[in-house]
Amino acid sequence: MENGLWEVLGSKGLLKKHEFIRILVQCLYSLGFKNSASCLEFESKILYKTADSEFLEKQVLSGNWDSCVQVLDRIFDNSMDDTRNTALYLVFKQCLLEYLKRGDVSLALNVLRKQAPLLRMGKEKIHRLACDIVYSKEMESGEVDNCLVLDLRRKLLVELEKLIPLPIVIPERRLEHLVETAVMDQIDTCMYHNSCDAVSLYKDHCCGRDQIPSETVQVLFSALGNHWFSFS
Repeated sequence: MENGLWEVLGSKGLLKKHEFIRILVQCLYSLGFKNSASCLEFESKILYKTADSEFLEKQVLSGNWDSCVQVLDRIFDNSMDDTRNTALYLVFKQCLLEYLKRGDVSLALNVLRKQAPLLRMGKEKIHRLACDIVYSKEMESGEVDNCLVLDLRRKLLVELEKLIPLPIVIPERRLEHLVETAVMDQIDTCMYHNSCDAVSLYKDHCCGRDQIPSETVQVLFSALGNHWFSFS
């Protein structure tokens, strides 16, 4: 199939090639190797970001809130109403915050009246949404700081990506998590493990019996006749 959707990797054939490459691209981007990541996307024809996730990112960072709502409605199906409402809540909160910071009170009220019902929640929760914004620390400074606004939009995007289902968005630092999990499994099954040092990725981890402290280097005595032994 296109982009090797059904191709597998590994001696046991358990790894889907397109998922493996996509996670590699994500890792390269997160490490700052943007050119290498872009080349891998070009050569493999497998993109790290899906069309929906890339579109959502552009709309959030540019503050096109109506488009954000539309793409979120498209992403979440009917079985994910609670998650969808949480995502929309975060979007409306950022939208209202920006309007109020600019002094556009009428626009903020218009959003509350017309858009908040999309959350399918009662007046009490809509009141809470308004209070969350009015008393938020971002409202403390009177002037509109474009850098602060962009930073808040980036944070909003991170929070939204945590809610969006797989495989539209890959969990952050997925490759590092998989490798760490594999290393921890090796440590947990190592009968003689006694080291706090980082484990090498070049080989499977295994401590030998010779690494167990076995030579007495110091014996301590107490006035009560208790003995303590120190080994190395």
